[in-house]
Amino acid sequence: MSQLFVASADDVIEQIIVQCWLFQARAGGYSDARARAERTLERLLSKGLPYKTGPSGLLLDPYAANNTIKSRAGEPADDAWVDWQQTTRRNAVSLPAALQLYRFTLHREWHAYVATAGRPVVLRLPLPLRETQRGPARVRLLQPAATPVEIRETPGRVELRLDSTAIRGPIVAELVVEFLGGEVGDSMAPSAPVGASVDSEDQIWLREREGLIAPSAKIAALAEQLATESSNVREFVYAAWEWLMTGLRFGDVHRAALHSHDPLGGLLQNRLADCVLGSSLLVALCRARGIPARVASGFLLHPANLGPHSWAEVRLARNLWVPFDYGSWCYCAGDSSDPVWGRFFRGRIDARFLAEVAPRDFTGWGSAPPPERWFRLERLRGERIEHTLHALPDGSLFRRDLLDLRIVGPVGVDD
Repeated sequence: MSQLFVASADDVIEQIIVQCWLFQARAGGYSDARARAERTLERLLSKGLPYKTGPSGLLLDPYAANNTIKSRAGEPADDAWVDWQQTTRRNAVSLPAALQLYRFTLHREWHAYVATAGRPVVLRLPLPLRETQRGPARVRLLQPAATPVEIRETPGRVELRLDSTAIRGPIVAELVVEFLGGEVGDSMAPSAPVGASVDSEDQIWLREREGLIAPSAKIAALAEQLATESSNVREFVYAAWEWLMTGLRFGDVHRAALHSHDPLGGLLQNRLADCVLGSSLLVALCRARGIPARVASGFLLHPANLGPHSWAEVRLARNLWVPFDYGSWCYCAGDSSDPVWGRFFRGRIDARFLAEVAPRDFTGWGSAPPPERWFRLERLRGERIEHTLHALPDGSLFRRDLLDLRIVGPVGVDD
């Protein structure tokens, strides 16, 4: 897989801290976590992690560094790999199952956007999508200061409209929203047979082409193979889940590396997928057998490591939508037989900030569409987690998110 040498050694070290020693860094042990991450990078380089030397030092591919840790390349007793898995598992059990009131803060900076004379600059922030989650939201424009802004709130998003002639440089806004969240799981109600008729309102989730999903002979063949011993939808999705857990490896994938006409079919050869690709593949497999399925996106609410995430929802029967999160691979490292972690988010998820359900409900980009080619980084910034999106090929900063979360407390059934 092609390498993109776009990140400094410091970028990669900070990302390794988040991946492997986040809890130690948050608990006052940042210096030790930093030293361990530095030693890890030195070891990865000694084992052949590719790099280039630029005017300011080493240039690395941050995705390749993360993927090397997750693949357990290096010594058999790889402490970075062990601590990475312990960190992911600690995150996975960090939320209470019962309904809670959450307070989520998103500080977003747009460093690139389209400003057209005579038209407002329209920027969007996500809101919790489902009616059961919605709560009070507060939005402030922080920069440019004292600039008039129109704020419109609609289901699933907030729009900020600014006069394009009145702004120069970055635009910075902050969203604080409170909402209810709790564990969502499969009721284990009877599942529909594979190929059962689908109501008209669910036909939208059978589309052959949507985002990364495209007609694919390879996907169709795999779906047919998985359906051989599946008498109902639940059995088929379980079989597809097993294939994802054992047949793929979770990792970061540069979008430029995907096949232009068959992006998901190419995964069957490369065997590497992130949360978006893995979820899209599961959805594509279901749709190939006439099973409505969709990609859901939003934010994980793990207090130590907030971040954007995607997962799949599959319609097991009429009015029965069940979540399946390919991110579970990180907890079991592809060992689906692990009695605790192998099926941790198969048929259930923890509390999430649900922002989008493609293709019907989405936040959208407004005047700040993403660059055609990009990469992302993450690091710890004080009490917050920072996620940045950078344009290629120059690595310029496109967008910066600082995320924070507070669990306000439990909510009774009568609240």
